[in-house]
Amino acid sequence: MQREGGLMGIFTVIKSVPQFFELFKEGKEVANSATWKNRTIATNAVLAIFGTALGLAKAFGYPLELDNGTVQNLAAGVVASVGIVNAVMHCITSAKVGLPANGGSSSSS
Repeated sequence: MQREGGLMGIFTVIKSVPQFFELFKEGKEVANSATWKNRTIATNAVLAIFGTALGLAKAFGYPLELDNGTVQNLAAGVVASVGIVNAVMHCITSAKVGLPANGGSSSSS
């Protein structure tokens, strides 16, 4: 019985994918955009603190089992991921930005 619930959950997610992409159109936004924006800001702050702490720990000689190349690659991956998530969040939390809803030029230009 639980397996069916998991399968139904997957179908629910699949059905919501078109609704997610609809949010990228100009004039559309998530219903609770302030909450999404606040969570994005909080996540950015936590990642900045974590990255700073990692760098300071390594600078002060704390024995991290990571070489410089691994740390740099990890940092680059985090920066790229945060950049993508921020771009998506800016787009889906504001009705003033996004892709033209009618497939033509933006109505705000």
